[in-house]
Amino acid sequence: MLAEKRAEFIELFHEFVDSYPPTPQGEDHLRHYEEEREEGRRYFEAILEAERHGEDVTDQVLMKLLPYVGSKPNRERGFWISIAPAFNGDVRKKFESAGWTDQESWPKVAEEVLRFVRRCYDRPEELKAACDEFSNSAYSKGFQSGTLTPILHALRPDDFILINNKSRSVVNYFSGTSYSSSLTDYPSINETARSLVNDISDHIDAVKISGIRYDDLFDMFTHWLAVTKSPKPSNIWWVNQGSNLDLELDGSYLWAPIKSKTGRKFYHWDNLSDLVKDDIILHYANGCLRYASRVIEPSRRTRYPHAIDGRNWSEDGNLVKVDYHELKPPIPLDKFSQSLSKLDINQGPLNNTGGVKQGYLFRLNSEGLDIIRRSQPETDWPDFLGSAKSPEFQVPEEYPLIDCAEDTGFDLPTLERWVRAIRRKGQAVLYGPPGTGKTYVAEHLAKHLIGEEDGFFDLVQFHPAYAYEDFIQGIRPQSDDDGGLRYPVVPGRFLEFCERAESKRGTCVLIIDEINRANLSQVFGELMYLLEYRDRSIPLAGGGRLRIPDNVLIIGTMNTADRSIALVDHALRRRFAFLRLQPNHEVLRKYHQSRNTGYPVEGLIGVLRRLNAQINDPHYEVGISFFLRDDLDEEIEDIWMMEIEPYLDEYFFDRSEKAEDFQWDKVRREIAP
Repeated sequence: MLAEKRAEFIELFHEFVDSYPPTPQGEDHLRHYEEEREEGRRYFEAILEAERHGEDVTDQVLMKLLPYVGSKPNRERGFWISIAPAFNGDVRKKFESAGWTDQESWPKVAEEVLRFVRRCYDRPEELKAACDEFSNSAYSKGFQSGTLTPILHALRPDDFILINNKSRSVVNYFSGTSYSSSLTDYPSINETARSLVNDISDHIDAVKISGIRYDDLFDMFTHWLAVTKSPKPSNIWWVNQGSNLDLELDGSYLWAPIKSKTGRKFYHWDNLSDLVKDDIILHYANGCLRYASRVIEPSRRTRYPHAIDGRNWSEDGNLVKVDYHELKPPIPLDKFSQSLSKLDINQGPLNNTGGVKQGYLFRLNSEGLDIIRRSQPETDWPDFLGSAKSPEFQVPEEYPLIDCAEDTGFDLPTLERWVRAIRRKGQAVLYGPPGTGKTYVAEHLAKHLIGEEDGFFDLVQFHPAYAYEDFIQGIRPQSDDDGGLRYPVVPGRFLEFCERAESKRGTCVLIIDEINRANLSQVFGELMYLLEYRDRSIPLAGGGRLRIPDNVLIIGTMNTADRSIALVDHALRRRFAFLRLQPNHEVLRKYHQSRNTGYPVEGLIGVLRRLNAQINDPHYEVGISFFLRDDLDEEIEDIWMMEIEPYLDEYFFDRSEKAEDFQWDKVRREIAP
């Protein structure tokens, strides 16, 4: 370990010892280690005894050698509860729903798991060979370090360190390594982690915490770093309130009616119900950022009166309690708008009115908040926003592909094939008809691709007016201190993205939404060359050179109802892998089942299948994203009449009888019985 890293490691460890183990949470945390090891050992011995008697031990292996969350259902069913859980519920349901395996395969899976654990227990010196052999098995897919090292540690704590996402990230940070969650990396990270534990052994003895294993305290230390020392940041929102600040920010509450009334004189908060406790909101009004507020109590429905233009309104709506703080002095928009517009207000770039739509909450990332704070350092910021500095240590969020499969509804083999294609080519396009969830899937794939490192993903949306100057570089007029104009060449979104990516070790993903709506040959310019020759650089017309960093991947989305792949330049097509999305009705079914919405989707699915058969063109099929709503029973009529019917009227403009067959009055009995 480098001297400066070791000094930071020891300093943080002493801070941890002083602040966490003596607390009730710390004491409870420590108590679990030995209890769970004893339970794991009992389960292992019972499984070996049952196997000697010729019993089928499939269920016991899957329930009692894998680490589960300590939920009430898991405890009642007899799962092994671990301080480092990898599964919320039965591993079989998770893997089967992702299309990884079927019921008939589980005895083979259990056999491989038990063989691996027994070999490591009997011959710990063969750890590397055991990990390699297990990883090459046809029945080991989806099992990583975090799923199997808890039981190895329980059986032989002197030989095996418990490694999960938190501890692996700590080891990588302090040792300068880049171990992955793959089981084949475990032998190396196990040795490195044991070396780190030895580094703090003298300090553990010095603080006189008796009766605690060094490795337990190290694991607890990694938990403290990830969860307590560096908590995940709150959601940050931006809202443009126009001139209606007093009406919108009423005392200590924010208010939004459930249904808007015509003739209202102010904009209501369209998505107020998205707010959760501790979310931060930045309030823009009348040319300046004027307030910051923190959510104290999330949205609840209530009847709330308003007096507007001398009239009293009393209606059902969402009410959110906040702690708000006036910014003194307020921050003029022109101090940060140019920088902020290039980040991720998620519905579009910040324009000169402070947002795309008044009264609508837009997500803002932590980098955007830092830009605003740096623009006017003298502004008094509230304590609840904390320091402008990043935490000393943050654990990147791991997002296994099997979780991606569960969240998106696509089977694991399909997602694995897509990830291989993205990594192989460096860039890919998700294409399909409207409503197939292309952007949603792109964001989840990006989350998986960056999940174990310090990378990030960003999104840019193309449109017909998007130009080379916006994406690569171009001349932008800027005013100087004397009131004159100058015309510097400034980097566009892609150059800024690459510059930021070069400072990261992990994968960085740029999502280009609606990639086919711009003139791609013009927008990409010299980038066309580099998409094929990624190991090179090329001079730019405006000066400087362009190079795609090795850690940059590009994912585009393409709505084929707007423009077919056949119309995309062939030179561009051969530079991208094209990944096709079709309406996946199983995703729609799983969505309403998992959320217990109570909506009977089978009738809707039947109508959609008939409708797409009539459309008879895969580029124009009606997708499912229109119907992925918890309140579908309340909104289905409006969705069908205002979104589906106009689309069908346009598609069947020369065959009106087909559109009429799918009007709401004709299909409502099937869709909303």
